[in-house]
Amino acid sequence: MGKIEFDAAAASAVIRAATSAEDELRAQSGTRRSAVEDAAADFAGVYADRFTESASAESADRGKLASVLNDLVGQIREAESAAQAEQERLDALEAWNDAERERQRVAAMSLLDTTTTLPPAAIRAPKPSEVAIRPPTIHAAFAPRERTRSGGGTGNGRSSADPARLREFSTVSRAKDAAAEGKAATLASAWAAFTVSCSWVQIDGCTFVTGFDRFLVENRADAAWIDRIADAFEQAGSGGSLANARIDKVIDNELVRGVQRLFADGMSPTEVAAMWSDLGLTREDAAELALLPTSVLTALGNLEGAPYWARGAANVAVLDRRIASAKQFLDDIGRPDRVYSAEAREDAADLSALESIKSSLNPNGRNGTRTLTMLSTDHPPLAAVSIGDLDEATNVTWAVPGMGSSTGSMTDWTSAAQNVYGEQAKATPSGRGSTNAIVAWMGYEAPPVPPASFTVFGSNYATAGGEKLADSIKGLDATRAGGMPTVNVLGHSYGTTTASYALTTEGVHVDSFTAIASAGIPDSIHGADDIHADRVYAGQAEVAKPIIEHWGGDEWAAVGRGLSSDHHQDPTAPEFGATSFGADGVPGLKPVRDHGVHTWYGGGYLDKDTQSLQNVAYATTGQPERLTK
Repeated sequence: MGKIEFDAAAASAVIRAATSAEDELRAQSGTRRSAVEDAAADFAGVYADRFTESASAESADRGKLASVLNDLVGQIREAESAAQAEQERLDALEAWNDAERERQRVAAMSLLDTTTTLPPAAIRAPKPSEVAIRPPTIHAAFAPRERTRSGGGTGNGRSSADPARLREFSTVSRAKDAAAEGKAATLASAWAAFTVSCSWVQIDGCTFVTGFDRFLVENRADAAWIDRIADAFEQAGSGGSLANARIDKVIDNELVRGVQRLFADGMSPTEVAAMWSDLGLTREDAAELALLPTSVLTALGNLEGAPYWARGAANVAVLDRRIASAKQFLDDIGRPDRVYSAEAREDAADLSALESIKSSLNPNGRNGTRTLTMLSTDHPPLAAVSIGDLDEATNVTWAVPGMGSSTGSMTDWTSAAQNVYGEQAKATPSGRGSTNAIVAWMGYEAPPVPPASFTVFGSNYATAGGEKLADSIKGLDATRAGGMPTVNVLGHSYGTTTASYALTTEGVHVDSFTAIASAGIPDSIHGADDIHADRVYAGQAEVAKPIIEHWGGDEWAAVGRGLSSDHHQDPTAPEFGATSFGADGVPGLKPVRDHGVHTWYGGGYLDKDTQSLQNVAYATTGQPERLTK
């Protein structure tokens, strides 16, 4: 009968980690309460009110998180019991079936052998249940509240405080957070192992890991905020009373104001890059950037001209908040005491796309650093994930997907880009000194797959997407102006149509454009010379005949061109003027047997060990002499 996917050791590790984290959170209550009371003793005014509110929120959220972890332990213990019972049932059923087969064999042999006295009939054991035990569902949702730290219309009021007491609070808070961070890291690691090795169990709405992280982020922001208030009183030369307006100026986050200046109307990517340089921020500031308000992070994460490490830090922070908010909304549906924003409702509807984006980031960091360089507010969101360091790489490739693509399948498109990234590394000669980065660019709304819609045969989606791709390329030009990399664009299917519009935009120029399985280059482009690229390449597998034949070649690219209204051109045709390459396989490399980039049998354009993937790597690393026909 086999084994179910449930590792008791992994379950035990989560139980230990969750119990330890719960104990730590509960043990902090007395110390934190004393620190709050001491700080509040000489603290009065509107900022004291905000402090009390934040402390109350911290205490309530800490208690809720501890309760969620306690409940998680109980659920995993129940899952352990259910898994053990199910495995015992399977083992017993397998043993019974073996015994039954043996009994039937002996009975059959006895009937054939008339000289043998029949043995006494064995008592037949009852058959174990054939009804599988339903896997339990583990649900452990937690999302902390965002805390208000502004005066909130303080006017001409005054506040008073003892800065020494305030700093003592910050010291205690940071020490307790450090202890909790260690427990959170252990728990996150144990949970990741559990989800992989215990897939028999159903998991739904488990946001406690990201919620734990957000809780600690809020705590760190509180400590920094209270330190700035203490600064205000110390700068005044004494404790006692201080005008709220003066405190406002001191606690006004200079980083927020500096970043917000980048969002001024009419700023070009080049101007953004220059102003960013003046801020003097480095990668070491990524953690502090991630503490900024969501509205600021959302704008920064999609700001062309800003460095990609900063955009990545901003976008991941926003992504985590949106996922946590969506799951909390779904967890609280029907509760009359909870009021949620329209954004939370929309994010709940987009949860599968948000989680696909999160999964595509490969948190283990293997196979190249991954950065979320774009996360839009669209529903579902648009996104881009770079593999490799986009701020430092000497060779950058945009990978543009075709019809039917969306962030709901972000993991699949990123996996295809990963294949290109890996093949580029293999294709790059040693000692060449180049480094690669590839952008899995899901940055436009792609047309649906027919028959849901036949808009793929027109160019509306492509022209709109082409504008966005052009802006993205211009953004790289501005961000990397001090050391421009080689820039390539790779398009698949309708993505070649979209990329063609981008690459005929004024002010856009790349080193190479590679089209695979093209759904058609726009008729307005008369040949490869009209495309703003130094080199143009094209590859397509043989046409499947008939198109319903399985694994017989590319069944849709020619259909897309033939039925289109305005993008009929085949870039592999000699008259177009591109350098064509083969995709039908050569000795040692598999042929393409499908229009897609990924297939379960390895016959897509960007599947490993295909002639197509190898040629794409040669084209996007400036090695046309190595292309195979």
